[in-house]
Amino acid sequence: MVLQTYKFASNEYRLFPIRFQVNFCEAFNKNAIGLQGVKRCGNFTGCPLSKNKAMIVCNWSPDASRFPPYIPNGRYMIEAQGLFRTTELYVARLYATVYRPIVV
Repeated sequence: MVLQTYKFASNEYRLFPIRFQVNFCEAFNKNAIGLQGVKRCGNFTGCPLSKNKAMIVCNWSPDASRFPPYIPNGRYMIEAQGLFRTTELYVARLYATVYRPIVV
């Protein structure tokens, strides 16, 4: 899976310099960004992925403590491109907001 991040600025999503490639099953088994939490709701049971079966995930949010530090506040779009060898299987867009409480 290839993940490319875009940040919302000037009324559009612009390329943001966070891009990486990860093996989904390895990331899931290591609980990267709290991925193990997707098993709480829906029919997703983990890896390996089942062939010809729709996976349902609901009410999941990532674990913020497992993200890289110092990501600036703002609105983001993450484009996730699923690949099998060199064949593109899907492109999904994930939207998120990073914010920190204002401490007075």
